[in-house]
Amino acid sequence: MKLFFSLLTAFTLSACGGTSVPDWQIDAQTATQRYTRYFLAGQVQRAEASFTQARKAVAATGNINAVSHIELVRCGLQTATLYFSPCTGYNQLAALASDPADAAYARFISGDWQGLNRALLPPQYAAFAAATAPNPVETQRLIRAINDPISRLIATGLSFRRGMVDDATLQAAIDTASAQGWRRPLLTYLKLQQQRTIDPATRAAIQARIELVEESLQAPAKNITTAP
Repeated sequence: MKLFFSLLTAFTLSACGGTSVPDWQIDAQTATQRYTRYFLAGQVQRAEASFTQARKAVAATGNINAVSHIELVRCGLQTATLYFSPCTGYNQLAALASDPADAAYARFISGDWQGLNRALLPPQYAAFAAATAPNPVETQRLIRAINDPISRLIATGLSFRRGMVDDATLQAAIDTASAQGWRRPLLTYLKLQQQRTIDPATRAAIQARIELVEESLQAPAKNITTAP
């Protein structure tokens, strides 16, 4: 989690030249953390409300780089849950944004790695992004080497998008989401695992896990969305 927020923290702390931190930075970081927690828990309405709060906090400064960065946080989380929609919020601002690191990250999570300056990516992705050969075993090893669980799921999502996910990588994603209690990615990856499983007994066991996770959802969280 800490590594996932490293760019946001670095941005907010460097945006102010003084020693005190402006309220908008505190509000933005707090709301972004809430958004992430609710998103991963499958609480869609709460997640969207928190994201709106975070975006409004940074938009109040008129700082395009800050707003585009918040949009990238959302796109990264969507990638972690295999929801590959266009990063519209960032793309609308990309022509006006001036942060090369954010531009590199946007290309990274979009799957556009041709000519990508990997040195600009967050350090947890360095080895993963440098691996270009379609080797699922090596990909799985590199993903497991990523300590931050959100970043690990983002890397898994990118690998799935590139057709480089084997059963072991999929199981690792399930284990990661399960250990954190993140319903949304857990349901997404469990359902994908079930689709790829032929053995009836194994499919039944996976279905039992899916039902347990779904039962854990309280009423406000029942609008959970998983990847199609």
